[in-house]
Amino acid sequence: MRFYAERPVRLAGQLLSDLVAITWIAAFCWLAGEAKSAVLQLQAPGHRMIEAGGGLRSTFADAASTASGVPFVGEDLAGALGRGGSAGDVLVDAGARLLEAIGLAATSVAVVIVAASLIPVLALWLPRRIRYARAAGQAVAMRAEGADLLALRALTELPHRRLQRIGTEPAAAWRAGDPEAIERLAGMRLAALGLRVS
Repeated sequence: MRFYAERPVRLAGQLLSDLVAITWIAAFCWLAGEAKSAVLQLQAPGHRMIEAGGGLRSTFADAASTASGVPFVGEDLAGALGRGGSAGDVLVDAGARLLEAIGLAATSVAVVIVAASLIPVLALWLPRRIRYARAAGQAVAMRAEGADLLALRALTELPHRRLQRIGTEPAAAWRAGDPEAIERLAGMRLAALGLRVS
């Protein structure tokens, strides 16, 4: 396989298309990072819930500790205040669940953006580059073996109007083994791929 042409104009076009594809993907990766950061900012209430829950739990624990020293009712009062600390635990748990859900949503948004950016690259750019690499690799191998196979490829793959530049019957000239026609056909096939004749 040969990924790049030998002729400067075709090579420049290929390099430009590769650069556009890479820039496209990089821009969408940056956009995905920005979108993820924006969604993660929604975690602020979750952090505040965790802090508030922890503070509430600590306050009830301190109050229960203090209440336990009250004569006659201290134990009952401390038990009731201790159970109030479970409200802080519920708040902490809710905040943690909120953080987890928002984190998952942020990652999902980033993945969707990157995946959406890859669709045109995988559907348009990559198949064309692979087709070119295969065709160019085969043409280079045929060029080393001689012009006959390249001429046959030109007959089967180039448009009829281009083939008529050689003459009205380019296939007949190839079958007859006309060396000039074969060389011109081979050159046309190589030129179509941006490759040098030799």
